[in-house]
Amino acid sequence: MAQFEAAAQAAVDSIPDEFKPYLQNTIFIIEEGSKEGLMGLYEGATALGAGEGMPERVTLFKRSHELAADSMDALVEEVRRTILHEVGHHFGMEEDDLPY
Repeated sequence: MAQFEAAAQAAVDSIPDEFKPYLQNTIFIIEEGSKEGLMGLYEGATALGAGEGMPERVTLFKRSHELAADSMDALVEEVRRTILHEVGHHFGMEEDDLPY
């Protein structure tokens, strides 16, 4: 779990500084698994609606990442891609707009 948490923190830290003020109300959570096999899930208002109600939430599902990766490097990259994907939803991007 410690390596997975470190990979997730590194991915969050790599988000460019100009976007970070829009993520102040966003929490990042790691859960063991998703019944649906999801890698990640974004819940909440988009950055345009930030501050309205509950904090935005990005959940990473550890087991899905472990199953998708055949090495630690692949796992770190998949975690990075998932974080960027879910943060893209925070900024209002739809599935078809996201590069990952």
